[in-house]
Amino acid sequence: MLTTVGFWDFVTAPAPLMALTATALVAVPAGRKLAAWQRSSTAAAVLLVLMVGVVAALTLTPNPPAPGVTEVLPPHYLTQLTHPRAVWAQLTAAPADGEQQANIALFVPIGALAALVFRGVARATLFGAALTVFVETCQYGIVGRAGSITDIRNNTLGALLGAIAVVMLVRSARPEDSADPGPAM
Repeated sequence: MLTTVGFWDFVTAPAPLMALTATALVAVPAGRKLAAWQRSSTAAAVLLVLMVGVVAALTLTPNPPAPGVTEVLPPHYLTQLTHPRAVWAQLTAAPADGEQQANIALFVPIGALAALVFRGVARATLFGAALTVFVETCQYGIVGRAGSITDIRNNTLGALLGAIAVVMLVRSARPEDSADPGPAM
């Protein structure tokens, strides 16, 4: 279980700190380019780039166990793909603990911002799914990390929930008698 002190120690370690610093440096120019490419809100695009950077800092940096602690990681999801029934069981099981719920919550803002940038629930969810598959695959070679099918499921679910929430919010905020339906969500 990661405590507040443990979290602070983690994010101030060299690798996560470098990832967060790099994110801060590229967020505005990358967000502007993304917004121009998608013809979307610059603010939403910059925030999306920031959130992707935060996810990268939290998930793509080494997380070695404390000195004297032996950590046994589960097998990486890539090694499980030859067992379709086991994969299906993991994909259809309900989130079981706080860590899995935290994985859902981590991707809710990704889905919400992606829905604003890419204008739609399906595209936002696909973006969240692609991001999590990329992250979980990269974790194969990172100390203290193990890619997980349940993480892919939970992160994608979080992106879907965030996208649905923002689309519902945008639709409810529109005047009903407007002749212009606006962008398709």
